[in-house]
Amino acid sequence: MTEIIKMDDNTWRIENEFVRFFLLEGTKQAVLIDSGFNCENAKEIAEGITSKPVILLNTHGDGDHTSGTAAFAEIYMTEEDYYGCQVAERYPNTKFRKITDGEVIDLGERTIRIITIPGHTKGSVAILDVEARRLFAGDSIQNGNIFMFGDKREPEAFEAAMNKLIAINDEYDSIIGSHGDPVLDGDYAQKVLESWLDVRSRVAEFPMIDMHGAQVKDCRGKYCGFYL
Repeated sequence: MTEIIKMDDNTWRIENEFVRFFLLEGTKQAVLIDSGFNCENAKEIAEGITSKPVILLNTHGDGDHTSGTAAFAEIYMTEEDYYGCQVAERYPNTKFRKITDGEVIDLGERTIRIITIPGHTKGSVAILDVEARRLFAGDSIQNGNIFMFGDKREPEAFEAAMNKLIAINDEYDSIIGSHGDPVLDGDYAQKVLESWLDVRSRVAEFPMIDMHGAQVKDCRGKYCGFYL
C-alpha cells in the first residue's frame, strides 16, 4: 500500500507501510531515493509521476529500502552496502554503479551530493538536495528507533558521521527521514548525536527485547532511540 505526497513542484515522497522513499525531478532526469518495502512496482510508481528518465539511488542496502531494485537496469549505492547488505545477491541482474563521498549528480538545474555516513550500515549515505537545501538522511537521522545491532552496522563510526553532518548544517534547512516524522528541523543531527551519546553512556539501564529473533537493548534517548 503506497501513498504519493507532493512536497513541492518537483519532489514527492512515497509513503510505503512503515517506510518512505522519494522522487526528485530535475529538468533532464529524476532520481528515486530508495525503493521501499514489498514495493516491486516502485519504478512504475516513479514513472507515473515524472516523464523524465529515472535513476535509482539508495541511501543504504537494507531490505525495506531496496524492494523495487529488480525493475531498474542500474542501482547507485556504496560498495560497502551493495556487497555487505547482500544487494548484489538479491538483484544480480541489476548493474552496480558505485557512489562515493562528495560525488555530485546533476539532474538538470538541480544538484544532489553524496555524503557517506557509516553507522546504521557500513555504507549508509545522506543525499544533499543542494538548491532545495534539504538533506535526505535515510535511516540515520529520525525520531524513531535506529537499528544498530548486527554485523551490517558500524556503531563506532556513528558519532563521527553525525559530526560530519553537523559540520555542514549551514547547507540545509531541513532533514528528511525515511522513518518517523518525514520532515525534521535542520539541527536534528545534533539531537540524534545527543541521544546517541546519552544512551551509550547508560546502555545497561535499558531493557532487552526480541527483535527479529535477536536479543537487543531497546534504548530510548530524548530525541530518538536505538536498538543495540
